[in-house]
Amino acid sequence: MQPHQSLKNLFLRTNGLIKIKPKVRVTDNYTLSLVYTPGVGHICKVIQKDPDQLYEQTIAGNSIALLADGSKFNLPRSSKMIPNLEAISALYKAFYDVDAYPIILDRTIMTDVSDYVLVMDNLSPTYKTIVLIDIEDTLASQILTAVENAKLECTVIISNSHNLREQLYDAALVKATLDARSTLKPSQCELIKKAITSVDFTNLPSLLTTTLNKAYALGLQEIYNHKLYHHTVANVNPEIFINKLNDLYIYGEVAYYNKWSNDHLLQNNDFNQNALELHKRYHGMITIELKFNPRSLEDLFRIYETSYQKDELAQLRQILIDDPSKLREITFKKNYAAIITNGTAILGLGNIGPSAGLPVMEGKSVLFNALGGIDLMPICLKEKDPHKLVRIIKCIAPIFSAINLEDLRAPDCFPIEEEAVQSLHIPLMHDDQHGTAVVSLAAVINYLKLTKKNVKDLKLVINGAGAAGVAIGKLLYGHGIEDIVMCDTSGIIYEGRPQNMNNFKNDLAKFTNKGKIQGTLADAVKGRDLFVGVSSAGALTQDMVRAMNKDPFILALANPVPEIMPDEAIEAGAFIVATGRSDFNNQVNNSLAFPGIFRGAIDTRAKEINLEMKIAAAYAIANSIKDSELSTTKILPGALTAEIPANVARAVAIAAMKTGVAKVNVDPEKVFDLARKLIMEGNLAGI
Repeated sequence: MQPHQSLKNLFLRTNGLIKIKPKVRVTDNYTLSLVYTPGVGHICKVIQKDPDQLYEQTIAGNSIALLADGSKFNLPRSSKMIPNLEAISALYKAFYDVDAYPIILDRTIMTDVSDYVLVMDNLSPTYKTIVLIDIEDTLASQILTAVENAKLECTVIISNSHNLREQLYDAALVKATLDARSTLKPSQCELIKKAITSVDFTNLPSLLTTTLNKAYALGLQEIYNHKLYHHTVANVNPEIFINKLNDLYIYGEVAYYNKWSNDHLLQNNDFNQNALELHKRYHGMITIELKFNPRSLEDLFRIYETSYQKDELAQLRQILIDDPSKLREITFKKNYAAIITNGTAILGLGNIGPSAGLPVMEGKSVLFNALGGIDLMPICLKEKDPHKLVRIIKCIAPIFSAINLEDLRAPDCFPIEEEAVQSLHIPLMHDDQHGTAVVSLAAVINYLKLTKKNVKDLKLVINGAGAAGVAIGKLLYGHGIEDIVMCDTSGIIYEGRPQNMNNFKNDLAKFTNKGKIQGTLADAVKGRDLFVGVSSAGALTQDMVRAMNKDPFILALANPVPEIMPDEAIEAGAFIVATGRSDFNNQVNNSLAFPGIFRGAIDTRAKEINLEMKIAAAYAIANSIKDSELSTTKILPGALTAEIPANVARAVAIAAMKTGVAKVNVDPEKVFDLARKLIMEGNLAGI
C-alpha cells in the first residue's frame, strides 16, 4: 500500500470523508415543486394519516444518528471527535450503505445520563437507530441501563471498539436493525449481536462482501426468529433483504431504489401522485456520500486497518487539540449545517408533529445543497417547550457551522430563535421569518425603482402577525419604512389593545401604528402603498385594493391560495402583484435568500445573521435584475437563477465583515467564486 493511502491523508486532502448529497436533481420549477413545496405537503399529509409511511417516504428507513461526546478520551472540547465520527460514518456507508449523520454532544451541558436519554428520545422521530461511539465505559454502562428501562422509540447501540472487525459487527447489527425496522432494547441488541459475531472476520478482507452479507443475514434472521421486527415487514421474507444487500455490492445504490410504476413522473399525471412516486422510489431525498472513491471495498478495508493500527484518528485529534483552527480545514464541519423543527407549524398544515414534518426538512436540505452547496442534516425534535427545545439544540450544536430553524409555531418561534442566537454564536436563522422578509424587501426595493417613490414616504399594511409577518414588519422598518400598520385576526394592532395580544405584539405596537388607528383590515388598507399578506386565502378584497394609494403593490403570500388572486388585484388597480406560488409572476420564494445568506455567513464564520446582512441579501437579490429588465411582471428573479446565491453570499460576507460579526476576513470575490463553483460543480475548495 502506498503511503498516501490512509485515513489521515484522506482527511487532509478532502476536508473530511463524507458529504450530504441530494438523491434527485432540481432541474426546473416542476422538480423543485415535487421535492419541496407544494408537492412535499402531500407527503406530509400521507405520513400524518399513516405514520408507517415514514419508512417508505423518507430517509428514516436507512438513516441513523451517530453521536460522540469525547468522554472516552476526556477531551475538553468534544468537537475534536469529528474525525472519529466521519470515519465510522464512511465505514457504515461503504460497507453496508447505511446513512450515518454525525452529531457532537456538548458534555458541558449534558451533565446527567437523563440528558443523553432526552436527546436520543428527541432524535427518534427522524432517526430510529442511534449509535454512540467512544463513550467512557462507566457512562456507557449507565446510558445502556437507562435506555433499557426507558420507553424510547429508537434502538440505541454503543460502539466503543477501535478494532475494525468489531466495528463491522456493529455495522451489521445496525443494518439488520434498520431493515427490520426494529426498536430494540440494549439486551435485545446483545442477543442479536451474538448471532452476528459467530461469523469469522479474522480472514478479512478475503471474500469481504460475502462475509459482510453473512453477518448481516444472521443478525436479520435472529431478529425474525424472536419476532422483534416492525409490523410493516412482518410478512417480508428476510431473504429479500439479504439478496438486496448482495445486489448492492454488485450493482451499487440503484439496487436499493424502488421501481417506478407505469407512466411515472409524466407532467400530465396527478401532481401529488408524482411527488409520492418520487419519494417512495428513493426513500427520501438525501443521502450520505463518500468524498473519496477506493477501487474496491478490499482496498478500503486495508486503508482502515492500517490507519487503525497506526492510531491515525488519535493523530488527527491531536492536530485539532494543538491547533483548533484546523477543525474546518480537515473535517466536514466547515460545510455542515442542521435544519431543525419540532413540527408545530409545518407549511400550511400546522402542528402535524415532527415525523410528518421530515419530508419538508429533507426538501429544504436538497435546496440548501443545490443552491448553496451546503450539507444539511434534517432533525425533527419532539420537544414543544421553547426553553427545553433550545437546550436540546445547544446539546447537539457543536458539530454544525450553522443552524436553520424551520416551521416553528408563533409566538414560540421568537424566544426560541432569540435564545438560541444568544447562546450558540453561530449563524442561526428561522427561515420562515427572515427568508420571507428578505425576499419581500427585495421586491419592495424593485417596486421603488419602478415607481420612483421614496422609501420614507411608503405606507405599509401587513395582515398576519405570525412568524413571517413580524419579521417582515421589523425588516421593512429597519430599512426605512416608518408608517406601518399591522393586523391579525382581531383587527388592527395598537398599543393598549385589550384582546389577543402577547409580548411580541406589544413590542410591535411600540413602533407601528403611530396614529393608533383602530378597526379591521378594511380600515387599515385605506391610503396604503403596500399590502403584505401572510394570513389566509381571500383576506383582501377588490374594494380594499381600490381604497389604497395610486399604484399599490400587493404581496399576497398566503399559500396555496393567496389573499387575493393576481388577476382580481390587477383589475382592482394593483400596479404589481406578488405571491408565494411558482405558477404566477413575481414569486416570493425563500430559496432566493437562505442558500446565499447561509453560504456567506458560513464562509465568514459569522457569529450571527444580523439586520445588515439581511438587508444586504435583499439588495443582492433585487439588483440581480437589471433596471432595464424590470417590469410589473418581473419584480424578482426566478427561484432557480444560478447566480443569485453567489451574489447573496458575497453581499452577506461583506456585511458580516463590516458589522464585525465575521470571525475571519475573506475576499468577497472569492466567496462569490467559490459559491458559483459549489453550485455549478459541487466541489468545495478552501477559503
